[in-house]
Amino acid sequence: MNQHLTITTLLLILFSSCVSQQNIQWKTGTTAATIQLPDDAKTMVVLNRVRLSYPFSGTDISANTPEFMRSCLNSFKNQIRRQQFLSASSTRENYTINANGAFPDTLTLSEVKSIGMGSDVVASLEMLDQKTRDSYAVEIRRENLGNNVYREIDYFIGKRTIDVKVGWRLYQTSSGIIIDEWEQSKSYTYEAESTVRTRATSLLNLNYKKELSNLGVTFGRQYAQRISPTQHFISRSIYTSSNAYLENGARAALQEKWDEAEEIWLEGTVQETKRKKRAYLYHNLAINEERKGDINKAREYAKLAANQHPVGVKTQSIVGF
Repeated sequence: MNQHLTITTLLLILFSSCVSQQNIQWKTGTTAATIQLPDDAKTMVVLNRVRLSYPFSGTDISANTPEFMRSCLNSFKNQIRRQQFLSASSTRENYTINANGAFPDTLTLSEVKSIGMGSDVVASLEMLDQKTRDSYAVEIRRENLGNNVYREIDYFIGKRTIDVKVGWRLYQTSSGIIIDEWEQSKSYTYEAESTVRTRATSLLNLNYKKELSNLGVTFGRQYAQRISPTQHFISRSIYTSSNAYLENGARAALQEKWDEAEEIWLEGTVQETKRKKRAYLYHNLAINEERKGDINKAREYAKLAANQHPVGVKTQSIVGF
């Protein structure tokens, strides 16, 4: 029983000593895109007009494998979100144009307005082509059998080349005007080897979808970076619990009431008697000064935090002491 009470007491002490933290972030700048978007452009609809419909080639390599196209679209949307300038409201696949490596007719104004309803721009994947070809070479290598005995072995080096092409258009929803038309293409080769040719082929096939997906990720990311500015942020953690000053100040900060938060934390540094909690308060004040751009003041608060408790040393490293 005494052992149980001791463990319970230790756990209570452990949890009572824990302090919660909350991430905050603030914008530090914006990298311009290659394409100049309309000034009021904030929302986007993503459209896929492409349908994979290649004739059957009679081989095990299918050009109708959708991994490249799917990864291209998903990577584009994910990168748009990461750049935090445009929001992709929805994805549509109402139009089906065969993948043939050529741009189709542009969307009409009524089509753009219908597709992009409620958004500022429509980003459309409109052209795609993917071709795959294999080649093999035989390489003679020496295998060590031991006791300085060697034998020559034929290795089959299989090479698979994937040729891909993608075409994008960016429409302004209100006018139907094409803001951008861009084409991407790449010839990419990967290899597999074995002493048996069929094994080399199997290895090429095993990695085929992964290689297509990787190509799609690259293409989608590149187009997102072309058309959307990239916003840059700094992310920091502030202490949000352990006393009323930390809790109330953090609540104000998360509501963007930074002046109020600063007043609460400053009062806390005067009223709080425990050094570790004062270090938490000075940490929050240091992060607030960094947010305001006053690095010297941030370092002063970080030094005060470190003087109160070792947790403040981390604060110093964060603000570049």
